Amino acid sequence: MAAEPASDRSDLVPSRVLAAITLARRVPSQNQSQYRHWTKYKQEKDIWFVLLRAQLTPRQPPDHAVRMRLTSYRQRLVDYANLVGGAKPIPDALIRLGWLRDDSPRWFFCEYFQIQVPKADERTVLEFLPWVDVDALGEP
Repeated sequence: MAAEPASDRSDLVPSRVLAAITLARRVPSQNQSQYRHWTKYKQEKDIWFVLLRAQLTPRQPPDHAVRMRLTSYRQRLVDYANLVGGAKPIPDALIRLGWLRDDSPRWFFCEYFQIQVPKADERTVLEFLPWVDVDALGEP
């Protein structure tokens, strides 16, 4: 997805943010993370788990679906499929922490964005949004 200024992005999907966290790590490209030796991919998953665990208290999984917006602030933009694939360890870690029941479409919907920034400003922002907005947009 092409980089969009944050003000334009909020116009596309107006919604109330329930919670937001910023992680000092950019989402790797799927090519960079998943097509390596399995031990490197497991290490990547563990890093995301530790970063998320530092900001989110483990809990019992919710009884409702969860909608999330992931914004990757990165120096070099990647194609949409590589962004989504590279972010796969994040919902996996959220399931382990009890913030998601499952990453199936019944329980989880995520919007992925990326914005080009200098290398020093690379980060990932996760925003938890009300599910009702997904229904209003006609999404799953």
